[in-house]
Amino acid sequence: MLAAGAYARPGVGHCLALDLGTSTVRLWTSVTGTVISEPAVIARRPGGRRAVGRAAVDAQATEGATLIWPVRDGVVRDLVACVQLLRILLADIGHPCDTGCPVLVGVPATATMRQKNVLVAAVRRATGGRVSAVEEPLAAALACRPDPGHDDLVTVDIGFGRTEVARIVDRSVAAAERVEGADPVDQIPAIARCVRRMSAHDAGTRRRLLITGGGAASPGTAARLAALTGRSVTVPAEPLLATLTGLRLLLTATDATRAD
Repeated sequence: MLAAGAYARPGVGHCLALDLGTSTVRLWTSVTGTVISEPAVIARRPGGRRAVGRAAVDAQATEGATLIWPVRDGVVRDLVACVQLLRILLADIGHPCDTGCPVLVGVPATATMRQKNVLVAAVRRATGGRVSAVEEPLAAALACRPDPGHDDLVTVDIGFGRTEVARIVDRSVAAAERVEGADPVDQIPAIARCVRRMSAHDAGTRRRLLITGGGAASPGTAARLAALTGRSVTVPAEPLLATLTGLRLLLTATDATRAD
């Protein structure tokens, strides 16, 4: 697992952490020092004008604008629209296009190499910065401060378009599996089966399960997964922000110092 501050660049004026999901884009930039959360959508208005996020949703309602969702199932499906979405959003908050700016973007652990490369390419075109991809389970785990030396840690990210289970061993993702074919109404049994498959060799270790994403906050999710997997379940205070929080910790040496 990466350590807090691993991507910090002392003296660099701007840095950016980005969690680009199917329904929502979340980012943190040192320019504002706050978390920005917007719908991951771009609108094409009459006359060729563009709007993003909440403004795009409003434009559809008031102007009949066409909406484009560039990300599907957690990966980029429309590279051009994705670049436009990020450029407009960053310009709106005053984040500069800077070739020296370190940028971290979360990537699903089950994404293919091509999907990861497309995501990095889109973010690089939009920001002009030095872009690195970090697997989302590692970022989320860092945000929740697990002890990788003593735990057998399995993470579950229950997202809007993608749910995946990953096992972290020796500071890296040792295995990852996307939950496929689950009941769309109740994914918990399918998630539990994935967790149990990854737990076949965890005897003698502390058994921990970290759940994040929008589904983590649903009533009964933590209790049911604990009962079905036999693991101690952790839910962060803000499960939707776990990945972004971990990415921010990787970027900021000052946060790393305060966490020690």
